[in-house]
Amino acid sequence: QEGVIKTCEAAVSAYGLKSLPGSDGEVNVNEDMQEVCNSYKAGDSVPFTATFRAEIDPEKAPPAVEQPAEEQEGEATAE
Repeated sequence: QEGVIKTCEAAVSAYGLKSLPGSDGEVNVNEDMQEVCNSYKAGDSVPFTATFRAEIDPEKAPPAVEQPAEEQEGEATAE
């Protein structure tokens, strides 16, 4: 179970997020990992589902990029 939790935490970090503080940010694995381990064979994939709560990490967020104002092209008319 610890490996699954570490994997989730790494994914959260990779996407520029951080877990919420305290128990709000805990990773909850929905499967019985003991049962999964008992049926695991080397080389098998280990599918699992987990839930967690995270927020954008301001230290990892990319800097805001200002969009240049669109240049307006107008037609000049002479009278």
